[in-house]
Amino acid sequence: MHLFSFKFQHPSALRYVWLVVLAPIVCVVPAILLVEDNVALIIASVFAPIVIGFYLLFTKGKAQDEISLDNSGFTSAFFGRVQFNEIKAVKGSSLFMDPPSIRIELNNGRKLTWRITSKGSIYNSVEDAETFLRFTAELSLKMDAWAPRAQVRQSTLSYEKAPPSEQLRKVVKRNRKPALVIPIGAAFALLALVRTCGKDWFKRDDINFAQIAAQQEEKYQSNIGEAKAVMSEYLKRQGAHFLYTNDTAARAELLPDINVSDPTGIAAFRHTEANRELEAFIENPDSFRIQTVIIAGDGSVKPMRGSILNMNDSADVQLFIRFYDPQQRIAPPRMRGAAPVDSSEFPVFDVMTGIPLYDTLKIGGAISESFPAMHMMLAQVRHRSSFRVYLTGREKDGISETLFRNAVRELNKQLAAVKADTSGFVVKMYNR
Repeated sequence: MHLFSFKFQHPSALRYVWLVVLAPIVCVVPAILLVEDNVALIIASVFAPIVIGFYLLFTKGKAQDEISLDNSGFTSAFFGRVQFNEIKAVKGSSLFMDPPSIRIELNNGRKLTWRITSKGSIYNSVEDAETFLRFTAELSLKMDAWAPRAQVRQSTLSYEKAPPSEQLRKVVKRNRKPALVIPIGAAFALLALVRTCGKDWFKRDDINFAQIAAQQEEKYQSNIGEAKAVMSEYLKRQGAHFLYTNDTAARAELLPDINVSDPTGIAAFRHTEANRELEAFIENPDSFRIQTVIIAGDGSVKPMRGSILNMNDSADVQLFIRFYDPQQRIAPPRMRGAAPVDSSEFPVFDVMTGIPLYDTLKIGGAISESFPAMHMMLAQVRHRSSFRVYLTGREKDGISETLFRNAVRELNKQLAAVKADTSGFVVKMYNR
């Protein structure tokens, strides 16, 4: 299941704009009436709300989301679970929302708003906007596949309001350049193929897609080998990284954040996006974010990253912690009357968050405060034999070997406090 992680402007950020605009007007009149001879106080009453408003706008206005899609809806780390049949309307950019922002209205009146600007801002980067575009494009495909055909046909014939799937399709089209009429992932794939193979194609009357697919596969394997060689040299400059876990078969690797998804489902395009990203990494590895990736004992792969709890973190030094139980599945909220869902399709329990380390807070306090009811989470180690904990850090994030070992000691104290056995935990160090 592909995850879409991006930053965006918090839906409540606009209230701070109104604080900047309206509060000085409201405050200045009482100030003049009460202290008409104190100019300094009058000026302070005007500028104090502005300063406070801008401070809140910059600090509280940042948000982060991680979304996974399936055939019946999506799960957002910020907004929660949403079924497609809950969606009432989809709106695109407007006066207060730059493209590719969207707002989804639910049947219960709730509104989900992602404000993102394609040019980048203090709230999101250009890469976040590109990720969001990929999310909306795939969401549109999923909703088109889910939407009842009769509903779409009836709305077209009767000129009623278009169903949400059609509304989203129009929004996605507006957010792309006019020439793009295929999903953005397919557009990149097609463009890369034409650039590499186009001249040979147009010389012939027939196109051998099986041969194209074979060429892409061969190129992909070659790029993988070359990227590994580049990464081997590049890792020497990344410093050491560390793992503490009770999953003794797990390992932690540093890998570039490369998109190897197959957005088209077409065999000839299968590795086109991956080849494009791999070649870009080979040419300029410094342009890619290097992330710690956990390869668990069961073979699952997960990059370590922050969560919504880290929205306002500003620490330069941080650890990451992950809790994973492949035998524990979480039932998503279900609307009354909805069809029952096979429990085997429920998402596996898998949560993680960053642990920012500030000079004003001891490591033990930082660990315990990084997740709500941390002691209850750690107690699962004692109650469930399948429950796994992964604590990671790396020198690039300010974590030295000494600091990591101190963090391990503090985590062990908290595990001991809930009577969890730590004898099965191991420390693994890489690239020392």
